[in-house]
Amino acid sequence: MKISRKIRKGYALALAFLLVLPCLVYIRTEAAVAIDTEAKCSLTVSVEGSEYEGELDELNVPVSLYRVAGVDETGRYTPEAPFTELDFGSISDKTTAEDWRRMSEEAERHMEEAEPVKEIEVKKPEEGTGKAEGVFENLNPGMYLVAPAEIYNTNYSVKYVFTPYLTALPSSEYTLTGTGSDEWNYNPKVGFKAESEEQYGKLNITKILNNYNETLGKTSFVFEITSRENDSAGNPLYSNVVSTTHEGPGEQTVTLEGLPAGITVTVKEVYSGASYTLDGAGETDALIWSDKAVEEGAGETASVTFRNKYDGGNRGGYGVTNHFASDGNNGWTWENPTQGLPEENN
Repeated sequence: MKISRKIRKGYALALAFLLVLPCLVYIRTEAAVAIDTEAKCSLTVSVEGSEYEGELDELNVPVSLYRVAGVDETGRYTPEAPFTELDFGSISDKTTAEDWRRMSEEAERHMEEAEPVKEIEVKKPEEGTGKAEGVFENLNPGMYLVAPAEIYNTNYSVKYVFTPYLTALPSSEYTLTGTGSDEWNYNPKVGFKAESEEQYGKLNITKILNNYNETLGKTSFVFEITSRENDSAGNPLYSNVVSTTHEGPGEQTVTLEGLPAGITVTVKEVYSGASYTLDGAGETDALIWSDKAVEEGAGETASVTFRNKYDGGNRGGYGVTNHFASDGNNGWTWENPTQGLPEENN
């Protein structure tokens, strides 16, 4: 299971020319040639230039396109229902990327009231080579809202969330950058504005007591959970210590939540209770599936089981306090909760 690191960025992504947000500067340019309002346009959406290009290139990204405004020959935009509250009349050479972001957010608030004019999937070509992309075709000139749907990677360990944004058809080098040619491009290419969100899952640890000595009273068992994967500093991506306390034979389960999806943890019984011994393996591995993967039937909640039996001893004791601390050398040390206790409790 591939591990994806959690990365969260702001809205501004540095994309190459023709992959940047196509409405960053003055739209109503004094173009040498008027817009052909009868022409048909296309819009290519590509993963190229995205911060997550490698990951998204392996996935299918659904994208919806909404028509927000019409345009006349001079480049003046008239908003269309249900986006009529958008004020394109305020666009000037002072309009900033932040202004366009706010306008895109306002348009996004009206998405549920509108029907997309077209829907596509951005994916790798079925034949040949090339980056994943999708093409909206046969579009009328105007202003559009590009709205990719959130998706998960193949093992549901990462969710990708996309920022909808406005784009103009046709566009030009000048409208993209403020410099260069003002020749209208009726078939531009745009990219994604994405964030990644690490997903989390659960781990069930079940302790089964085959038999139990009632005269000794309650007994506790301690489990150490450590990921096999480390972070850049060499520390485990996850580490914890938990315990169960029993008042009779049978089973008891403790559930840990918030474990990074995609990691493999080693669960080890590090304390087997006073007068009890392991009946079977004392260490096992488990793969953590995200809650979303379990919900979609792509995986199952990680579960491990340990079994113990009474060993004939006469020592009782329970209620240990666990502590798992850094050893100062990029590692972790379990501090024995029973160390120093009187013999009758240890």
